[in-house]
Amino acid sequence: MKISIPSKNYGRPKQLENLESFEYLGSMLTHDGRCTCEIKRRLAMAKAAFNKKRALFTSTLDLELRKKLVKCYIWSIALCGAETGTLRAVDQRHLEKF
Repeated sequence: MKISIPSKNYGRPKQLENLESFEYLGSMLTHDGRCTCEIKRRLAMAKAAFNKKRALFTSTLDLELRKKLVKCYIWSIALCGAETGTLRAVDQRHLEKF
């Protein structure tokens, strides 16, 4: 689908290009509207955040405190914006494996 918009160069319409995906307000949007790419991206960000704080999460702190820290720092990254997209069975399995 091509969209024409008026341009300032003598009234000729300017053609916009089609994109496979682009980032908008921190979320990855794809041409097919699926969330698989975004979910994989968020899980990778959460794993990176865990690896940054690995010493904290694997320390001798109380187990309940470590659970709260993981929920606060890791799951908030992984699930950010998850309620805005369509969750397919494949995507749900990705989240459950994490």
